[in-house]
Amino acid sequence: MQKSDEGRSSKAIPGGGLSNQGIGTYFKSWLIPPTFDDPEENRRARTFYTFLLITPLISNLIFITILFNIPDRLMTVTIFMVLNIALAAALVLMRRRQLLISGCIFLFALWAVASYTIFFIHGQLSNPAIGALLLMIFGAGVFIGPRMAIGFTVLVWASLLAFFIADHSGWIPDPRFPLSDQRYFILQSLIFALGLVLIFVAIHSMQKAIQRSQAHEMELQDTNRQMETVSTSLEERISERTSEITRQKQFFEALVLNSPIAIVTLDKEGQVLSCNPAFEQLFGFQLGEVLGRNLDHLISTPATEAEAASLTHKVLDGHTVEQSGQRQRKDGSLVDSEIYGVPVILDDQQIGVLAMYNDITERVKTEQHLKHLATHDPLTLLPNRSLFYEHLDQALHRARRNKSRLAVFFLDLDGFKTVNDLLGHAQGDQLLQEVASRFSEALRSSDIVARLGGDEFAFVCENLNSPEDAAIIARKLLISLSRKVQMAGQEIAISGSIGISLYPEDGGEARDLLRYADAAMYRVKGQGKQHFQFFSWNGRPKETA
Repeated sequence: MQKSDEGRSSKAIPGGGLSNQGIGTYFKSWLIPPTFDDPEENRRARTFYTFLLITPLISNLIFITILFNIPDRLMTVTIFMVLNIALAAALVLMRRRQLLISGCIFLFALWAVASYTIFFIHGQLSNPAIGALLLMIFGAGVFIGPRMAIGFTVLVWASLLAFFIADHSGWIPDPRFPLSDQRYFILQSLIFALGLVLIFVAIHSMQKAIQRSQAHEMELQDTNRQMETVSTSLEERISERTSEITRQKQFFEALVLNSPIAIVTLDKEGQVLSCNPAFEQLFGFQLGEVLGRNLDHLISTPATEAEAASLTHKVLDGHTVEQSGQRQRKDGSLVDSEIYGVPVILDDQQIGVLAMYNDITERVKTEQHLKHLATHDPLTLLPNRSLFYEHLDQALHRARRNKSRLAVFFLDLDGFKTVNDLLGHAQGDQLLQEVASRFSEALRSSDIVARLGGDEFAFVCENLNSPEDAAIIARKLLISLSRKVQMAGQEIAISGSIGISLYPEDGGEARDLLRYADAAMYRVKGQGKQHFQFFSWNGRPKETA
């Protein structure tokens, strides 16, 4: 803050004017030429600015020299005043970095003064005048440019033509300031000095231009070497990257071709673009048979076509899907498949679909077999206890819905342990298989037959009109056991005891109905076996022989 106050005090005085130091600083600033970004333009500006500062001094010195020796002083004063105004305007414009306009004003003012001198002061086309005009053309080329030099050449030529016409016509007035030898020598020396200065400036400019050109050429050579190095490096990297991409492409092509999973690619309309050998082997189609065709129409059945189309639409909408389902081979046979659908994205745009089908037929068969083993008796292949309960629950649900009656039967073979002990377990197993077959033949296809374990069997019969219908079924089961079984060369007699529970009379829960039938069966065992008995009929125990 103190430094700023001192700066203001050095330039200002109490009266509001400028101090001597401020005036000196102000005029000193006018002696410093403006700067330009371009080095060549900055050099020309400095030289031209020097001429702008020197020219007023020389012109006013000439003005003072001739002012008292020329009769028409008013005209001379006017001409030199106009020249000084033009030079001042050129200087101001130069300070504002308007090099082109400032140079034109400067050279045009000199041309006007030179032309006036030729016509009205000297009255002749002297060598100094010709030299001055040529220096203007030369100066236009040095300070401004070739185009401006051509323009001033035309202007000078027009002045010379006008002089010759005026001189031939006698319009040139008598010279007001004839050239003496002394004046001629002074003007020639001045023109010669200015010419040397301009030539020096031009040569210096040419040298600088050559140096810049050489430096630029060296820079270009360095740049070219760098570019060659970069280009070589880029070529090597591009070659390496191309090789890497080629290897990756070959790898993925080999991966697809050798994949045991069927792979097929689709476009955005669901049309086949390609498929691998595993697809051809799984579905029986050749590549030419599927290209351009709708995949869902090729491998879907009428039953699965809607599901397959929905799956394809989900993937085309950008979702990844995974599910199991059946698809159809070319020969019409069905294949269980794990189906994967993946959208193919490139530059944030989906361009197609990658579909994969894994044959799981054997796995499905194994799963079905294991499920069958888990829910069926491995000896008789009848449903086991867990599946029996499941079927009974379903039957009860139907009975409730239809308001119908069903019966649950619990049968235990009489004397099976004795047969098993005498003939062995193998013969016992054979006996169980035989009676299981007889039970299935005796009942309707809609009735449920199950082996609960050992020599115990259970049955469910639906849509009975009365308890008497259950009694008829029980008699059929006992009759099926009445035939003797041929086994190990012997005829084996077999019988059974049956307990019966009813829905809705005895309850509505599966386990309760089976337990009630079991209890009724044990009552039969205690009463002599080989007959059947109801757990409860009309709310009291009931037996029928």
